[in-house]
Amino acid sequence: MSARLAAFRDKYFPVRQLFLRSEGRVRFLTFSPNFQMASASVLVIFMVWASITSVAYLTRDLVLEEKQRTIKNISAQYESLSTDFSTLEKEVEFRAAELETRQKILEDMLVRTPTLLQPASLSEEAAPSEKVEQETDEDSGPSKSDTKDDVSRPIAFLQEVFGSHPAVASDEDVGDEMASTQDRRRILLEKLEKLALDQELLAEQLVRQVTLDRKHLDDLLLPAKISSDLLIARVGTDDAAVGGPYIPESDPTPIFRDNDHLAFQSLIEESHNLDKLLTALYSFPVVVPAEKYYVSSRFGRRKDPFKKTWARHSGLDMAGWPGTKILAAQAGKVVKAGAWGPYGNMVEIDHGNGFRTRYGHMRKVVVKRGQEMEAGQHIGDMGKSGRATSSHLHYEVWFDGKVIDPTPVLKAAETIRKIQGIEDEKENT
Repeated sequence: MSARLAAFRDKYFPVRQLFLRSEGRVRFLTFSPNFQMASASVLVIFMVWASITSVAYLTRDLVLEEKQRTIKNISAQYESLSTDFSTLEKEVEFRAAELETRQKILEDMLVRTPTLLQPASLSEEAAPSEKVEQETDEDSGPSKSDTKDDVSRPIAFLQEVFGSHPAVASDEDVGDEMASTQDRRRILLEKLEKLALDQELLAEQLVRQVTLDRKHLDDLLLPAKISSDLLIARVGTDDAAVGGPYIPESDPTPIFRDNDHLAFQSLIEESHNLDKLLTALYSFPVVVPAEKYYVSSRFGRRKDPFKKTWARHSGLDMAGWPGTKILAAQAGKVVKAGAWGPYGNMVEIDHGNGFRTRYGHMRKVVVKRGQEMEAGQHIGDMGKSGRATSSHLHYEVWFDGKVIDPTPVLKAAETIRKIQGIEDEKENT
């Protein structure tokens, strides 16, 4: 090894002499091989350092520009992340508030829409609905406290998320946090959608119950040829309406968007119509107008007691002892009182919402025109005034300007009294 190094040194770095002449004198400097090798090494190192420094200086602007681009990218990602958090917070708060409002609507519907009295023919149909409703309460029907807990948990989780922003993060950290935000957003929305679905299912069951109650009332009114749609349309437009509980009109639009929450929209509309129908039924004649009676002639075609020919009878004849008390079939306003042609001594009462009743052939009238009446109030005594052959009450029921058969009205009145919570009155038929 030393021989090769010595040969390399002797070949490339032999002893060199530098001659210097000054003022006729000659001098020389001798450079040994070792000195030459050391000088060459220093020169090579200097040239390498100079090259590296030059390259670094020339590429410095490019490095700074790249770093600025990286910082701008991180800032943009943070801004996007912050916007995403803000949007997520607003979306969840909106959904939570919407769900809480819908829960209040459901609770209000459960209180305001009790199951109506079902006839035997509908009892089997009602039973499955009740069973489904019980299952809903246990499995999927959220209670008020459950709903508030389900809503508050996501909001608390959001607050925890929004309070955990790091001060500085790398590109990788930002990417991981954005991915985590998307996962949290998905989890939160899944929870809210699950709660919304539970409420939709309960709303659908309430719609079925309201529809069943409406059908029961339709079947109840059908024999009397009373249109429930017409009754609903008259509510709120009849100045003569005199009774019924106060049920404020609900607006189905504030919290629902187009083509969304159809079950809730249907529930509000159907329940609103049922409320109006029940309100209208507070004008329905529910009191039997005679304390003691028997039916001597029914509504419809019969032989006229005077001419002995077939004629149309527009009321129900309720025969009894002279002086039997005659009662107002429903609260209302007296529009006619006194002698009235073939009716004899007659009273007509307007109950509102299209209902009127007439009481004819009375021996004595104890009310006056314009007087406000209560259901069951004494209006006169049974007699045979006018075109009558014996003591009886000629009882007529009018709806929407047309006379209808009082018999199915009296039959429906018993059920309507129970729906309205009115105690049954003793009747002798």
